[in-house]
Amino acid sequence: MKNLQKFTYLILIVIGMNANAQTWNLSGNAGTLGSQFIGTTDAQTLKFRTSNLQRMVLDLNGRLGIGLTTPSYRLDVTTSTETRAINANNTFSSANNTYGTYSIANNPGTSGAYGVYGQGRGATGINTGVYGNASEGSTNYGCYGLANTVASQAGYGIYAASSGTGTNNYGGYFSSLGTSTTGNYAVYGTATGASPVNYGVYGSATGATTNWAGYFLQNVYMGGSVGVGTTTLSDSKFSVQQTGTTTTTAKFLNTSKGPNISWVHFGTTGDWYLRSSANAGKVVIQDQNANATVCIGSNVAATGYKLSVAGKVICTELKVLLQANWPDYVFAKDYKLMPLNQLEEYISTNNHLPDVPSAKEMDEKNGIEVGEMQTLLVKKLEEANLYILQLNKRVSELESKLK
Repeated sequence: MKNLQKFTYLILIVIGMNANAQTWNLSGNAGTLGSQFIGTTDAQTLKFRTSNLQRMVLDLNGRLGIGLTTPSYRLDVTTSTETRAINANNTFSSANNTYGTYSIANNPGTSGAYGVYGQGRGATGINTGVYGNASEGSTNYGCYGLANTVASQAGYGIYAASSGTGTNNYGGYFSSLGTSTTGNYAVYGTATGASPVNYGVYGSATGATTNWAGYFLQNVYMGGSVGVGTTTLSDSKFSVQQTGTTTTTAKFLNTSKGPNISWVHFGTTGDWYLRSSANAGKVVIQDQNANATVCIGSNVAATGYKLSVAGKVICTELKVLLQANWPDYVFAKDYKLMPLNQLEEYISTNNHLPDVPSAKEMDEKNGIEVGEMQTLLVKKLEEANLYILQLNKRVSELESKLK
């Protein structure tokens, strides 16, 4: 009798447990309460399986792991079979901005905070830490990074680093494709703040045979000053400084014009050198306009002259290439030499030789034409020799009559 009572109590307990038990309906559940949940109440992780294989786990610290059994981060994803560990596609249509992925790192401490940290590592192919592609908008940004920092901490809108043994390593590789008529930006960097130095874009490359901190295939526009080898730009828009080496300051090469390489170099005492690589090379100062001029010591060009020098000129040799005929025509038999009495009368009246500019004319012309004056002086010298020969002939005739 007692055994029958015990069995009856057991049956009632089982029926009561089944009546109060919660079941999971494969077609959905209704009438759930706010206090109800799916999970564990003991110190056990929550595991999710498909095909009796564990696919996802939620551990005791609230860390969700996909593709692994022991997550280390709030969301930890790993895969060895898919090309993308995470694929985010946002097709929401809105007048406001939409984000495929929106990430913020807020660190109130003293260490760094990374909104997005990307690392690409592989044995072959192209490895990219962060890949951004923007197209078809009014304004497109391949990658847009914003860093807000406080106190003296550094902030990087986008920080990209690449290292490896591959053919090429790109710290940052950015491309913007689109049909926008407003603007496409592969890289757009803005740095504002109260820090001593702000960097819109900062690039550094070391460790390879050839290192490029910045490599640009198309035009480069600089709205501010540019410094090469110097950060002191307060007195110029373009500043170049070469220190600690004997190499040239600047090199200019145009292979389409042949092997013409020229250098610009600044000496230790402020001297400026312009030279060609070849011994027979020329330093040519030229402009496409035929009326272009060269000024030395002044920015005012003399009208009608290609070279204007405000100051003295000295040289070891000067050659003037004349366009007019050299005055050997004076010795021609048909040359009409002015009689001496007419020459005397002209000098008495004008106070200068015939064809020679007067002092007034020299003042009005602000100088003399060296080539023209040399030709004129040779002409007058040759005429003077003809006068001497005439006088010598007359003296000889008189001497013969007196004998």
